[in-house]
Amino acid sequence: MVDNLRFSRHNQSSQKRGKSEKGGLVVSQFFSVAANVLIVVVMVIYFKQVVKGVSVPNPSAWLIWIIIGLMNMVSYFLVVRGDLWQSLITIVTFAGFIFIFVYATVKGKFAGFSKADMFYFIPALVVGVIWQTTGNADLANISLQIVYLLSYLPIVHGLLSHRLREKSLPWNLASISYCLMILAIVTADSWRWIALVHPIANGIVGNGSVILAIHLQARKTRKAK
Repeated sequence: MVDNLRFSRHNQSSQKRGKSEKGGLVVSQFFSVAANVLIVVVMVIYFKQVVKGVSVPNPSAWLIWIIIGLMNMVSYFLVVRGDLWQSLITIVTFAGFIFIFVYATVKGKFAGFSKADMFYFIPALVVGVIWQTTGNADLANISLQIVYLLSYLPIVHGLLSHRLREKSLPWNLASISYCLMILAIVTADSWRWIALVHPIANGIVGNGSVILAIHLQARKTRKAK
């Protein structure tokens, strides 16, 4: 009788735990889908801006994103231990980068290269060497986030020097998308703190720096008038 009661309680506890884990998975997937749908919207808006000449992208930053985007996509998939829902945004973003980069290159939509821009390729090469020599996906991915942060510097500099033009809408939406990605990670059944480095460094800090530069550029323009 006692054994039966214990088995019944254990079975009920397992069922509750299973329902809780399933509920957490559904919530995590919802945030992941929302983040990826929003990042597609971002790419469409930005592409239209590039076509119209409203946005003039920096070639150095975009070339770095293409080079390290592939490494980031692979290493991040390993960081989240093969969780497709958590890593999907890196795949969608990389595909969008490729499409816009090819169009901007063929149609001559990029701003001109500056000598200072060439400096930012060095960290990308160093990260590639680190990954190939150590084989440590965690170390490589953290290093990639440093390169991502550095890649925003030519954009910020270009905006403040009026060499570039950008609108804040896609950058604002991209930041929101990465916030949703963070929610997708922390609501998952299991996650690692290192999985948060990419959305925080690239999605929030990186995009945030561009948003700030856009507002500073607009304020400087208003004062000049």
